[in-house]
Amino acid sequence: MEQVKTAVEAFVKAGDNRNTAVLEDILHSDFQNIQDGFFDKTGIFVFSKKDYIDLIRTEKFGGSPRSIEYHSVKQAGNLAIVQVTLESLYLIFHSLIVCVLINGHWKIITNTPAIEVK
Repeated sequence: MEQVKTAVEAFVKAGDNRNTAVLEDILHSDFQNIQDGFFDKTGIFVFSKKDYIDLIRTEKFGGSPRSIEYHSVKQAGNLAIVQVTLESLYLIFHSLIVCVLINGHWKIITNTPAIEVK
């Protein structure tokens, strides 16, 4: 479970610090970020790995340190499902993060945040 948490923390901190090199490494090639709403737009938005990294690179996402509160970490074989609350000065993310074990390394394959403005 600690390796799963290490992967989640690397993912979160990479976003906080806008470190696209770490994101390139920690995100699975089929990564998807699925969220309800995108700033002032309503609806479901799905971002690929490339889209997500571009949002970080162009500073539309990330750049604000967040605390991590784990609610559950459940591993079943090569899958791990993590429920966390991430909190910055401005936003709270209630996230479901799915990780996959590939060649001995945990990668983030899905992030599904429910975003709440403080």
